[in-house]
Amino acid sequence: MSDGSVMRYRDLGAGPVLLLVHGWAASGDFFDSVADQLAARFRVVIPDLRAHGATPAGTGPLDIDLLANDVQTLIDALELDNITALGWSMGATVLWQLFARNGHARFAGLIIEDMSPRILNTQDWALGMSTGMDIAGSGRAIEAMRTDWQAYAAAFAPRMFARGRAAREPGMIADIVARLSLRDGDAMADLWLSMASQDLREALPIMNLPTLVISGERSEAYGPGTSRYLVDTLPDAQSISFAKSGHAPHLEEPKEFASAVTQFANRVHAAAVTHHNTEGKPS
Repeated sequence: MSDGSVMRYRDLGAGPVLLLVHGWAASGDFFDSVADQLAARFRVVIPDLRAHGATPAGTGPLDIDLLANDVQTLIDALELDNITALGWSMGATVLWQLFARNGHARFAGLIIEDMSPRILNTQDWALGMSTGMDIAGSGRAIEAMRTDWQAYAAAFAPRMFARGRAAREPGMIADIVARLSLRDGDAMADLWLSMASQDLREALPIMNLPTLVISGERSEAYGPGTSRYLVDTLPDAQSISFAKSGHAPHLEEPKEFASAVTQFANRVHAAAVTHHNTEGKPS
């Protein structure tokens, strides 16, 4: 990457490219539930973002701009094209920032999994986090991350899933807590601060590529109004919701999630190939 740090990624399968970008405090391994199924049809590229998983934080200031630059570096290094990119939570923010800076000429489609273009709520914006988190609440969360990351991770993990799942599947929640606990609290606080400062609403109308907006009907992160806003604001968007899922449908309904992603990616790839062939014909 730009500072000489090395990004860890997995490159699975063959075919049209699917780029899976994980969320805040997670890692590429959080896509294990769908990776093999998707790799049967696609070339699936799954990075660990900086300060997550096996990719070090490096020496640069940790922010969304740097993560977007890292993803662009990976795309360039692997010479990826006609990409269908999936961004889960913060991963969507990273992709939106990449598009806002570099455009989306190398992308065939985009999948947004349970995310808002502005996560903090204000007097004139109520489609951020469902908790009503505002600037003051974000500040308190950042302080808690820096003070006791282990405790914060233990409290955060159950809220990733549909309400009630923690009580029904305590083993799964314990596994997620253990994985989240591996992160560095200060690094996560820095990235949260950067993510919370993002407001990508004005950039959405120029992101003119096919987009699938995925949400969990039982999400504790964002409400249905956020998905409706994205569909109404993006030039070419459709939505699908998962009745049994919260903030992480790919973990909670993996078979159904992979099927939806496959159908969308097949469609946008076919359209991209047709467009390319048509443009390549002599006039």
